[in-house]
Amino acid sequence: MDTWLLKAAVSGDSNELKKMVSQDPNVNLLGTTPQGSTCLHISSIFGHEEFFKEVLARNESLLSRVNSYGETPLIVSVKSGHISLATTLLEKYKERKLSEVILNSDINGDTALHHAIRHGHKNLALQLIKTEPNLSQRVNNYNESPMYIAVMRGFVDVFKQLWESDRSSHKGPYDDNALHAAVRNANIEIIEAIMKKRPELAKEKNKSGHTPIQYAVDRNQTSVISKMLQHDL
Repeated sequence: MDTWLLKAAVSGDSNELKKMVSQDPNVNLLGTTPQGSTCLHISSIFGHEEFFKEVLARNESLLSRVNSYGETPLIVSVKSGHISLATTLLEKYKERKLSEVILNSDINGDTALHHAIRHGHKNLALQLIKTEPNLSQRVNNYNESPMYIAVMRGFVDVFKQLWESDRSSHKGPYDDNALHAAVRNANIEIIEAIMKKRPELAKEKNKSGHTPIQYAVDRNQTSVISKMLQHDL
């Protein structure tokens, strides 16, 4: 990447970008850092929306570029906490029918939805699920589904939206499932929802050989046990 472009992307200097393009309409905006990041990745790190829009007006192919970590500009913006920019990006992908870019996962297998939930961006997570429902099926390299992370964080509204689809994964690390996570947090509302629709999860053993109901017994969670026993086990 040219030095001037890197500096402009870091500072968000859209005037410098306009100046260089006016001098040379064929200026190269596709250069990358040694880590494979484009100027769009860099501007997404810092949340420079005006610079971001100026770049896209000149080369939309940058929307789908990934860096050496497998990150799209969308993933970078979510990880960096720039939710307004992430929302703008999501709309761009939606308009251009770039579902495969929204579904992209980084080198850890995390999608934008994994990152949104993990970092507590609930509204963005809900928007991501609505825009691209297939994100709910993606499991990362640690066997974490978006649902599992949502339950661990206690995000009931995100869980509910994921739960609407029978195709949503409920997997967790070490062969845990979302019900294991709900029992750990004693989240009665989520436990009841799971037991009504997928009571078989109560019998699934993790790598330690524990089922969710065994977790409840070990923790002496009487209210949790009572709720689970209301359903056919």
